[in-house]
Amino acid sequence: VGVLSERPRRKQLSTSDNDVVKATNFALEEIRKLTDSYRDMRVNAVLSAESARSAFADGTNYFLKLELQCTSVCAAPLSPASTCRRGNYKGVNEVIVFWKDDDHYDGIAIDEFPQMDGEYHPCTPSYKGSEKCNPAEHRTPEQAALFADEPRSEL
Repeated sequence: VGVLSERPRRKQLSTSDNDVVKATNFALEEIRKLTDSYRDMRVNAVLSAESARSAFADGTNYFLKLELQCTSVCAAPLSPASTCRRGNYKGVNEVIVFWKDDDHYDGIAIDEFPQMDGEYHPCTPSYKGSEKCNPAEHRTPEQAALFADEPRSEL
């Protein structure tokens, strides 16, 4: 005989609740890591927040409805395999933040990736325009160090 488990019940939370603020900040940090396009992403508002025990009973899931906004200029430095897209985004996204009982965030899930309304940066593989890429302007400090001139010794 199979056991039917009940879906964890969600609890409505205040959008200013301390745990919601921490979960929102974590979600924003993780979203910004996804692509150079999201570096300047910000949360305009937390529209709603709920929590529920995780299905595996090893933590709490925070269900956040966020109004996100970003203007992406793809400023230097870009990551080596950047897919940075210029433009603007403003929209509502649903994000789940996974909090583990041993006091750490474990990750996020997002309903859909925010789409910038502009063209890819010329230094990205997806760019199809005529603007030229100047890779020297878009290196990370680590990449720039690889191309730094060695100091010359005087003879």
